[in-house]
Amino acid sequence: MDEPDIPSDSPPKARQPRRNADYRWTVPKVSAFLRALSECGSVAEAARSVGMSRQAAYRLRARLDGEKFQAAFEDARRRGLAVKAKARADRKRVDTRPISPWEGPGLDSLDHLRTKNKATQSEE
Repeated sequence: MDEPDIPSDSPPKARQPRRNADYRWTVPKVSAFLRALSECGSVAEAARSVGMSRQAAYRLRARLDGEKFQAAFEDARRRGLAVKAKARADRKRVDTRPISPWEGPGLDSLDHLRTKNKATQSEE
C-alpha cells in the first residue's frame, strides 16, 4: 500500500536555474525585437517574433528606464505604425471589388445566361 506523506527533515532541493537564455532578454533579442517592431508596429507581434510576450516587452521598457531605449522603442513603434498605415492606404487604392458571378475568366460560355439575366431585369 501507499505510505502516507511524512514530512522529511531534509530541506527541499534548491531549484536549478535554467541554463539557456530563451526566456530572457538578450542584446541580440532586443535588437531583433526593435527591428520587428519597426516593421509591424505591434508590440505583441514583435515580441512574439522573438519568443517573448507583450508584457515582457513592456516590463523591459520599464526596467531600461533610460531615455535612449525609450526613444528607440517609441521610434520603432511609430515607424511600424507608419508602415502599416501606408500598406492600408495602398490596399484601399486597389479596386478589391469582388467579381460578380456573371464576370470573370472562363465564363464566356455563359454569355447566353448573362444576356437573359439582363433582359429579365430590364422587364421588371
